[in-house]
Amino acid sequence: MLITLMTALTAIIAYLLGSVNGAIIISRFLYGQDIRRSGSGNAGLTNFYRTYGLTGAAGVIAIDVLKGVLGTFLGGVLVGLTAPEGFEAAFTSTGRLVATFCVILGHVFPIFHQFKGGKGILTGVSCVLVVDYRAAFIALFIFAVIVAATHYVSLGSIISTLSVPVTLVANGFSTPCLLLALVSVALIVIKHAGNIRRLIQHKESKISFKKDLSHKIDNDSF
Repeated sequence: MLITLMTALTAIIAYLLGSVNGAIIISRFLYGQDIRRSGSGNAGLTNFYRTYGLTGAAGVIAIDVLKGVLGTFLGGVLVGLTAPEGFEAAFTSTGRLVATFCVILGHVFPIFHQFKGGKGILTGVSCVLVVDYRAAFIALFIFAVIVAATHYVSLGSIISTLSVPVTLVANGFSTPCLLLALVSVALIVIKHAGNIRRLIQHKESKISFKKDLSHKIDNDSF
């Protein structure tokens, strides 16, 4: 069936795009190093910033945001092409959420980088921005409030991620879309297992809002 083909194509393209890891690429290009050999070993924006500072961080953000937006948009287009008349919106949303999961999967387990990547927050929120901008803005607001109140980046990341399926339900997304969103959220939360454990044990480091933050961040949520 055409829908099966387009869904499989969406999954493959989205996963490959997700596997293009900004932190790894920029650290190698600018510094001749692999970010995974520095700091916490996490291939994400936080560890990159803590290791190298602002230089190159914009490149990391650009790559990880672009792949999320592009992968999710293409997923909606490809699956949307198979929609019967009157079901275009539902098929497009489903395609976008299939792509969201696969982009995040690629970011977390990148085939181009020995399946060792980041934790999916920055890429995930970029995907959600295409799926439903309201869910993305709500998640970002929750993240900002929690981090400002507690100084725990990981706590803000986890709770803001959990808010996404709730917002999608409130905005009338279908059950298949909700299930895909839940699987994506579960992947991100599982990747934060270490952070959750440290939060419970009151050992998680906090972020300082001083001018020099590079040595203060120890949450690796992005």
